[in-house]
Amino acid sequence: MAKYYPVNLLLKDKLCLVAGAGNVAERKVKRLLECQAKVLVISPEITPGLKKLALQKKILFKKSRLNLKNLPEAYLVIAATSDAKLNAEISSFCRARNILINVVDSPDECNFILPSLVTKGDLTITISTQGISPALAKKIRQDLEKNFGAEYAALLRVMKEIRPLAIKKIKNTKARKVFFQKILAPEILNLLRHKKESLAKNKILADLKKASS
Repeated sequence: MAKYYPVNLLLKDKLCLVAGAGNVAERKVKRLLECQAKVLVISPEITPGLKKLALQKKILFKKSRLNLKNLPEAYLVIAATSDAKLNAEISSFCRARNILINVVDSPDECNFILPSLVTKGDLTITISTQGISPALAKKIRQDLEKNFGAEYAALLRVMKEIRPLAIKKIKNTKARKVFFQKILAPEILNLLRHKKESLAKNKILADLKKASS
């Protein structure tokens, strides 16, 4: 079995095509929108949720059966129709042209698969079983969600502001490393866990002042 290469893909403003417009397709579309992709959905039918997105002009929607001869030049394609034969045709078409293609629930027809995700703000943890057991990936995701709460999203919000300051003010690389490690101390995470973000930030800034003096 081929081994997948883990990668985070930049999709901002890239045309991503979703064939099909059922509930599964809707979930895929929402994930693409979170990554600021330009999403085109082609399907004879559409869910209320996708119809709403189309009316809000958040996605492009073409009400028709997908015609491979007229397939737009997409960066990435997700085949999520209820027609296995059509999904297979989409897969063959895309792979022959080196287009990224994911066929829902059919890893053998994909040239990339979608991992299970844990997201907390800017923190993203991905879990993959190489397509062997989505159920196990889901279980691991649920376990991780219990251990990584909203405090990690808050920590990254603070770090986004503090990190450039630390790099600028702490010239010694060893001292800088010690400072960054100190931010990850249980005390800081505990403050963030109790929604005391300002207090945590002030403490970090005080430590930064000491480290840079």
